[in-house]
Amino acid sequence: MAEPQVKGPASYFPSIEKKYGRPIAEWKELLRGAGPTTHKELVTWLKTEHGSPGPARTS
Repeated sequence: MAEPQVKGPASYFPSIEKKYGRPIAEWKELLRGAGPTTHKELVTWLKTEHGSPGPARTS
């Protein structure tokens, strides 16, 4: 039996882990301690602090 296909944001996790060399759990931990609370603020923080925009867009 084939495994169910991952959909939604979780489908990006393997490529993010491969590209940036950190597991998603580590990114989540960093985001929880980042301070910003809105999606746009978190994306800006990721770009500024880690140079990693990920799949999210601010516009």
